[in-house]
Amino acid sequence: MSDLYDPNKKDSGDPAPAGAAPGNTVPGPPPGAPATPPGRPPAQAPAGGGPTPQPGPVPDAVPNSIPEPIPSARQEDGTTAGRIRIGLWGAPGSGKTTYLAALPIAAMQYQRHNKGSWNISGMTQEANTFLTQGMDLLTRRRTFPEATMGVQGMAWSVQGPEEKGKRFRSRRPSFVLEIQDAAGEVFRHDHPQHAQLVGQLARSQGLIYLFDPIGDAQEATESFTYLQAMLTQLTARVRDQGQLVDGKLPHHVSVCIAKFDHPEVFRPAVEAGWAVQDTVGSRLPRVPREDSEKFFQWMCDDFRGANARLVRDALYSHFDPRRISYYATSAVGFRLNPQQVFDYADYVQPVMREGTLHIRTSPVPINVLEPLIDLESRIHRDGGWGGWRGGKRR
Repeated sequence: MSDLYDPNKKDSGDPAPAGAAPGNTVPGPPPGAPATPPGRPPAQAPAGGGPTPQPGPVPDAVPNSIPEPIPSARQEDGTTAGRIRIGLWGAPGSGKTTYLAALPIAAMQYQRHNKGSWNISGMTQEANTFLTQGMDLLTRRRTFPEATMGVQGMAWSVQGPEEKGKRFRSRRPSFVLEIQDAAGEVFRHDHPQHAQLVGQLARSQGLIYLFDPIGDAQEATESFTYLQAMLTQLTARVRDQGQLVDGKLPHHVSVCIAKFDHPEVFRPAVEAGWAVQDTVGSRLPRVPREDSEKFFQWMCDDFRGANARLVRDALYSHFDPRRISYYATSAVGFRLNPQQVFDYADYVQPVMREGTLHIRTSPVPINVLEPLIDLESRIHRDGGWGGWRGGKRR
């Protein structure tokens, strides 16, 4: 029996097997292997003694298909440069979903009272759908969006106006905002999605906390019940990751005193002297920025009572107070008269019609975009995770 041909072996001058053409020698099966694979008929040699024909190429699984790239990471879980993760926090009925729906409206109206403009667009089809449907509800149909069910993550692209810096250096805020919008019930420790939400907030760099003075008066939605359970779990999670600093959470926080337009909040604020009114334009009422923290303190000490004081104490004990800012916020704003001017005799926006709350005039959000702008600025200034490096302040 002649030796098998080895294609990797240098030619030693031995003759090729009988019947094989030079350069076309086909290696045979290894010793002990069947001459043909089971179930396949033996190949028929062509007439004249030529080489045995080889099998044809395997056909494509998808004929004429376009090359497919590897799957992309989900927008809410990616690590794109400039990405900022913001967690949205609040008890049931505090207006989290309405706040998000009002964000693009506030961005469009920003240039009315400030230099430059902001633009918000979705990074996914789902995020764009939320923005479109939310704006349609508030502006055209003039009704409120339904409360969020469960936990959903959305990623939005946010572009701001150019900012002049020191020594003629400028910066144009452009970042991806990731927001986890969860139903208020998820913030309870016994909710099945509570652990998922804790993980999302732990990865966030900033938090927007909606404090609802109206709902806080009701046992089923009192703020402290939903705040303390989450703070306990969040602190434990961040502690296990070795990211607590001086025993506190490293997040920047924007506390929004929600529903500033509600008569049960606005009228007492006016009577106590906290609200001032612009003298130009729509003459909108507001709480001066420098008085916002004192306004929150008043809410806790004199207006809302013991439960709200616990909310304040919990925030101060778990976060660095220097990293907390405060805003009197309204997602839909005040009703304006036909001349687009505020009228204290008739300013209430929501009215009940056929069992559904409707908005009387086009929304003019108050301090909806500003807490977000402030968070981005602080996070950018301090370098991502708020300037914490190795357990120390930069």
